[in-house]
Amino acid sequence: MSESVECSELPEELLRPIGKGLDTRIDILRFRGVCKSWRSAISSSDFIPRFPLNFPNPFPPPRRRRRLGWLAISHDEADHLHQQTICLLHETIFYRLTISASSDKGWLIKVEDCKMHLLDPHRERYESESDSPNILPNNFVLLDYDTVELTRAHTLEIQSLIRIGRVNKVVMFNDCHVFVVYSDGKLGHAKCGDESLTCLGEKGMEFDDVIVSEGQVYVVDRFGIGWWIKINDSTLDLVKFWNPCGSDSLKTQKHLVESDGTIYIVERYLDREWRGRHYFCVVGFKVYKKNEWGEWVLEESLGDRAFILRSDCSLSVSTREFFGYEANCIYFTQQNRIHVFKLENNSITNADLKEDKVYNQTALKHPPSGY
Repeated sequence: MSESVECSELPEELLRPIGKGLDTRIDILRFRGVCKSWRSAISSSDFIPRFPLNFPNPFPPPRRRRRLGWLAISHDEADHLHQQTICLLHETIFYRLTISASSDKGWLIKVEDCKMHLLDPHRERYESESDSPNILPNNFVLLDYDTVELTRAHTLEIQSLIRIGRVNKVVMFNDCHVFVVYSDGKLGHAKCGDESLTCLGEKGMEFDDVIVSEGQVYVVDRFGIGWWIKINDSTLDLVKFWNPCGSDSLKTQKHLVESDGTIYIVERYLDREWRGRHYFCVVGFKVYKKNEWGEWVLEESLGDRAFILRSDCSLSVSTREFFGYEANCIYFTQQNRIHVFKLENNSITNADLKEDKVYNQTALKHPPSGY
């Protein structure tokens, strides 16, 4: 019978290929934190993140003269600057972080650009990184905590010298297909390595959101009609998947949220038409869920869940499993501030004004004995 071997005694020729096969920053940190021999088997510099990826410019060349600040430039000059535009596809991974000795409640963190950030439900931005308690410290001992990956989100960083359009949502499917919802409602698609995007849907269709759920890609248009994107070998087809839901008003914006394997439609009500606008005020929300007959019905309560509407993705969390979130609420950002919509009384409050801010680094660095 073979004798058991301590993990610290495993040979380096075995540890190195294992470490090389890890594909996330969290996995690398946990691997290197096991013991000295594991840490020496692979260095942080050995980890080459896949993201950001080069991505084709989602916007076509300008058709008329543009302005660069106060200076008017010709079509040829604008076309040249358009060709110099750099587009990068970034990936963010969201985790549930809990203290290893306890599995009750945890924190919501995200990892992007090899940095771990604590998601503060009360504040979106700080004056500087040094002032922000959201960035976890370098001496953070990850092995003292358990992590569970929740979802992955993607964003486009566009570096351009000329004014171009905006992108509302980006999702990646099967590490290959990228779908983009433009601010004007168009839906674009590109595969990794493509030189341009292809528009999907008929002319005049306006889409609000796109989501990957249960291994499929779905989009919702401004009428609340859901479409399944059928991905074939060489073509993509939009297949109507569910009937209209909610209002068709131009003052509403629809979001897709997956919660416990079920897709919800969250309808955001605004004080003005939002297409092409940089500023609008949120005045309320409605949440819809399909009943057993396949009909969309108004959901009066989210139970112990809280919905988080972000520009890169939407999340549903259990308030029994995460610190800082209030049940039956929708968290959203407006003018760089996080606001909370309570379904029980249809009220909207500024999350910065909440006094019970339990979301801080102190609990992470010095967990209470009761945890």
